[in-house]
Amino acid sequence: MSEDHFVVRSSRSLKGKVAIVTGAGCVGEGIGNGRATAILLAEDGCSVVCVDLNQAWANKTVEMIKAEGFGSAVSIVADVSKEAECKKIVDQTMSTFGRLDILINNVGIPGPPGNVIEVNMDKWRHAFSVNLESMILMARFAIPEMLKNGGDSKGSIVNLSSVAGLGAAAPKLLVYATNKGAIVNLTKTMALEYGKQGIRVNCVAPGKLHTVSYDAAFSDSKRQGRFTHL
Repeated sequence: MSEDHFVVRSSRSLKGKVAIVTGAGCVGEGIGNGRATAILLAEDGCSVVCVDLNQAWANKTVEMIKAEGFGSAVSIVADVSKEAECKKIVDQTMSTFGRLDILINNVGIPGPPGNVIEVNMDKWRHAFSVNLESMILMARFAIPEMLKNGGDSKGSIVNLSSVAGLGAAAPKLLVYATNKGAIVNLTKTMALEYGKQGIRVNCVAPGKLHTVSYDAAFSDSKRQGRFTHL
């Protein structure tokens, strides 16, 4: 991988820790949120389980991690909107590494455009299944394994939301903004419930990021027009 993928940063040792990253794949050599997270966790010494619906994309993330000599990584192909698949991910993680410390719930789709009059309800339900229910299902199986870890700090869960979930919504983004807002409140509820048991639950709400999926959605002129000049 070319050197421009990385910047030098201080090390935060995660040696001996194990993480699951959902949506860890990306097209080709591209760097999306999930792939970037998986690589950075591995760089800090964490063993990483790279989960994606696309086998080739997940495998490529593993290849990138190993090529940099960052540590142990494996790929799992799974649909995290299905309960049995989420259980499979955690079961395979435990059988491979014997523990689980970190869960990154990164999977997400934009869902159909439209307002309350226009939105397709079948697609609405599918988006909620992928974006929200998947996080609940992954946590359902991950948390019992994290609670087995010793010490006061037993695990960490990070749910990926968006500024759209914090009030920065836009016309025709009913499904996306509603999903992301629900993730914020899901995270708060989980943090209240499990923080006292030693599991931190946090939410990341990024703005527009220069990723492969974002590039594919907009022409150069439209993309540039959406950036804020500082």
